[in-house]
Amino acid sequence: MGALELLTGIIPLLILFIIYVVPIVFVIWFALTVIKLQKEQIQLLKSIDDKLSSK
Repeated sequence: MGALELLTGIIPLLILFIIYVVPIVFVIWFALTVIKLQKEQIQLLKSIDDKLSSK
């Protein structure tokens, strides 16, 4: 088996990986980042509410 045949077999797999797996990983990473930021924002708003309620 030559190097050309090996590349001919690997390149379509890499293209499929890039087309299908990379976007899924990016969407999951983005969703987790948004959830983390929302939790931080909720904590900040709760602390502001506690300070305003105590007055």
